[in-house]
Amino acid sequence: MKNIIPLIVSVVLGLAAVYVVSKLLFEKEKTDTEPRISVVVAARDLDAYDELTHGTLTYKDIPQSAVPKNVLLWENVGLAYGQKLPHAVAQDDFIRMTDIRIQTTLGDCTRQGEWTIPVTFTDPALVKMLMPDDEIAIISTYVAKDVAIDKNMAVSDGSAVKIAESRETSVLLPCVRVIGIANERGSFREGGSSSGTVFVSLPPQQAMILIAAQRESELYPVLRKRNDSVALNRKEGGVVNAGTFAKIRQGLAPAELPEVPNKDHR
Repeated sequence: MKNIIPLIVSVVLGLAAVYVVSKLLFEKEKTDTEPRISVVVAARDLDAYDELTHGTLTYKDIPQSAVPKNVLLWENVGLAYGQKLPHAVAQDDFIRMTDIRIQTTLGDCTRQGEWTIPVTFTDPALVKMLMPDDEIAIISTYVAKDVAIDKNMAVSDGSAVKIAESRETSVLLPCVRVIGIANERGSFREGGSSSGTVFVSLPPQQAMILIAAQRESELYPVLRKRNDSVALNRKEGGVVNAGTFAKIRQGLAPAELPEVPNKDHR
């Protein structure tokens, strides 16, 4: 019996070791296959008010899922040259957009081949909490028209055409990066705006559709996790309409309000 206990302990420790090694190998394989992004880091220790030049900055390739918020991408390193740091930065630390936000223009943040447009949302509550470089989905609520023609009517005065209107909600754009937020101070790289308007960068055709959607529908932002590769197909969410609520009500008994509500809680 005494010899069995050490044997059991050895087996358990062996299984634990195999699990740890397997997990490390799996995570390494996942990291190796994940796309890598080049970001700007300090080439040496930098003091506050040091000017950023070619010799003070370099790049580091990191997994896409590990890209920090507001970090300056290497493809945009030109925005940093000539700027002065507001604080000290250690060697290999990231250079962030907030480090150069005072001298960065809205046009500088526009992606190559894209257009930057303002988007005003119906409910500004979430916009107050947004920060530049956050990712959002844009939900559209609009009036859908259903045209029905009565083929049995011979009159050609249009009375045979019946138009029914109903409200529908669907995903317009599943993932959009916020490059700026409109506020009263004229600074687009700060959060806390009460205007309900953000700036986004989109390919020209998508930008035109979003401009038209602001006129035809009510738009609502939904916060996403940055660099999340899930739910990027706008059709996955389907559409919410009268049929959706009809199915929700199906099989439910009518609720009744008593003559004295909250009687037992007074």
